[in-house]
Amino acid sequence: MTLAAGKQALRKQTAAVLRGISAASLREQANAVCEAVVDMPEFIKARNISIYLSMPTGELDTWNLCRSALRMGKRVYIPRFSTLSAGALASEHHKFTTDMQMLRVHDEHELDHGLTANRWGIAEPPDLRSNSPREDRGQGLDMIIVPGMLFDTHGGRLGHGKGYYDRYIHRAHAFAQQKSQPAPFICT
Repeated sequence: MTLAAGKQALRKQTAAVLRGISAASLREQANAVCEAVVDMPEFIKARNISIYLSMPTGELDTWNLCRSALRMGKRVYIPRFSTLSAGALASEHHKFTTDMQMLRVHDEHELDHGLTANRWGIAEPPDLRSNSPREDRGQGLDMIIVPGMLFDTHGGRLGHGKGYYDRYIHRAHAFAQQKSQPAPFICT
């Protein structure tokens, strides 16, 4: 079996296990993770944070973590990797780019009412805010909270197989090195 085939088989097995976790258990786990992350020294110190928005099923809900970060005065950036226009339906024609942007969400109202779900059901910000380009924090984040299906004890992750975060984290580290800045803390 090739490495790619092994990863795909592991993703399939993991997805089956995740589907078996009750909604109540997922909510409880998400709340515990949110509390733990908010108490992390790296989170407390961070000013610019990227937080993934969870898929509708099988991932810990990160919406309350976004709300907590916004309430704490942090600049919150969430991924956008589709060309879906603001207000469009997820079923409408759009494509996914090979790289994602990290676009700022300014407040809880915008988080709760200003996003559009893509075809995977993941909420994304539109590229415009008040008819101006939305702030893209392509580089210079202090912390990146990444999704994943499985994690090892060293922070290694098995994602969903599209490579968005792998490419983004590589660029973020290269940017930090080029600017002689600390690399963002990667929270898995």
